[in-house]
Amino acid sequence: MKQPFNKKRFWLIIVILAVIETIILGFVIRRKYIVPRDEVSELYTRYENVEGIDVSFIKDFRVNDTVFVDVTLLEAKDSNGWKKLCEDFYIPQLDPRSQRKINEGKEMLFSRLINKKTLLPSNEYNEDEDAIRSISFIKKKICIFHIKNDSEVHAVFYHIFDKSVNNTKNKKR
Repeated sequence: MKQPFNKKRFWLIIVILAVIETIILGFVIRRKYIVPRDEVSELYTRYENVEGIDVSFIKDFRVNDTVFVDVTLLEAKDSNGWKKLCEDFYIPQLDPRSQRKINEGKEMLFSRLINKKTLLPSNEYNEDEDAIRSISFIKKKICIFHIKNDSEVHAVFYHIFDKSVNNTKNKKR
């Protein structure tokens, strides 16, 4: 016995196949934007499964026209996550004046050289060991710029300074 043609089933199958094809195409196109596991930073792998902390890795972040650096972004989701980041990165308590400004909602970025392995602050740039740490207390974020040479150090510090000044100007308007 021959079954009659079922339009609903036919169009349902077509729609399902189209959705599957679109999903596969989306993965293929976006694949080049997903950083392979072996190319992320050591910090990314250290914090990727830590509860209370979101971690992201940006490969070849554009600092200016000629400088591109890898960046690891750590964001606390709660007070426990922020406490852990402050302990791990040796972030001291703010002085009362700075804390008052942050409590008033004024964004202040604090940046300095750190040792990539120990996460301790560093006073002099060491090509093989250092990175730049930038902290946003309001957003509870720590941004680590993985630098490779002295020109990247200057470019990243200028970039952070420029962003900080632009944020201040925009908030005054």
